[in-house]
Amino acid sequence: MSIARIAGPLVVLLLVSLTTSSVLADDLADRVNRLAQPYVDSGVVVGMTVGVVHNDETVVLGYGRMASDGDQTPDGDTLYEIGSITKVFTGILLADAVEQGRVKLVQPAGELLPDGVTMPARGDHQILLRHLATHSSGLPRIPFNMPRQDPTNPYADYTVEQLHDFLGRYRLYREPGERAEYSNLGMGLLGHLLALEAEKSYEELLQDRIAGPLGLSDTRITLSEDQKSRLAQPHNADGDAATNWDLPTLAGAGGIRSTASDMLKLASAALSPPEGEIGEALELSWKEHQPPLSAGDFSMGLAWHIARDGTTRWHNGQTGGYHSAMFVNRDINAAVVVLSNTATGELDVLAEQTIQMLAGVKVEPRKFEKPIQVDQAVLDRYVGRYQLAPVFALDVTSDDGKLYVQGTGQGKARVHPRSETEWFYKVVDAKIVFEVDDEGNCTSLTLHQNGLKLPAKRIEE
Repeated sequence: MSIARIAGPLVVLLLVSLTTSSVLADDLADRVNRLAQPYVDSGVVVGMTVGVVHNDETVVLGYGRMASDGDQTPDGDTLYEIGSITKVFTGILLADAVEQGRVKLVQPAGELLPDGVTMPARGDHQILLRHLATHSSGLPRIPFNMPRQDPTNPYADYTVEQLHDFLGRYRLYREPGERAEYSNLGMGLLGHLLALEAEKSYEELLQDRIAGPLGLSDTRITLSEDQKSRLAQPHNADGDAATNWDLPTLAGAGGIRSTASDMLKLASAALSPPEGEIGEALELSWKEHQPPLSAGDFSMGLAWHIARDGTTRWHNGQTGGYHSAMFVNRDINAAVVVLSNTATGELDVLAEQTIQMLAGVKVEPRKFEKPIQVDQAVLDRYVGRYQLAPVFALDVTSDDGKLYVQGTGQGKARVHPRSETEWFYKVVDAKIVFEVDDEGNCTSLTLHQNGLKLPAKRIEE
């Protein structure tokens, strides 16, 4: 990805015939490890923590490293950015406000804005709070007036004033509730509105209404010094160092950091809501509030995606250097949490396969292609510029034993060796094949992508 975004609903569930039948008798940790270990062994992730609760059993397993240049293994107390799983918390906060009688699901969202700030509408059809929580508001994925000062931390400089200005200027293209369109803006706005109504910051509301009652001591936006020391270092999909993200205005869309231990507490509470206000909020957020609006859509709770089996609730998330996934199924009394310091959607499959395994479905560990080792001399011979089109070239560079390719006007992406001449991308489905003469000199390359073979002659070294 050129600029990483908080992940939307990417995974397509294939959960079939979920029953309460017992799974294999071998140890739960061994069964989870069988599915998880290949992701580290192949280099798909730098590090991750996998947490599972199934009936009376709970396991939390750490894999890999907290940083690519370190040797500390993550564990249940390691903190990660959870990205869009934050939206689940925002949905629970909405449910909590409804249960307290402070707001209504069918209340126009504009009623919670300050005087002088207007909410987009389509004729007489207004955006309701329920629309924001089910991605059916008609608002775009991100606001168009976001500053581009720092592409490595894209939400950090977006202000409340810019959000309010955007709302006043934006015009809806369709009626609210007509179509599902995943929106970080909509969920971030919902968190902002709930904080305004409560006269607190989003983080204060999170602590008062969810983290405190459930004992989530490491679920925060602003970290203490101790928590910072336990924060896994971020990496992109290629395993290179990335940057932490901050979402001061749209925190409700993806600003939370947490641990696998805390997320399992949330998942356990969702499986069996406790008595009291937090339990009522969890139950309301769990219920279906939006059936599919078109083919291919998921049903929605309040921020929860509802899988096609009708019972599994799930959400995933991604920032510039982290990926997360959580699946919760009451029918089999099980939940899975996967948190990683590598921004790769491959981990959604791990979470899905693990919940399938707990349901008694036979699943096989994934097999990943592992890059070979090549000498620095091989990398050096490919460095240069390759002309792909009159106004488009590919610049190949080498840094710290790694090879990168950057197209004109595009971001730099790492390629990985399948052989000395064939290199593949992890961030897209594409590969580069270098042409080498009898003397070992590279004269051209061919980009293979989307079924096309695009040759490019070397014009500069």
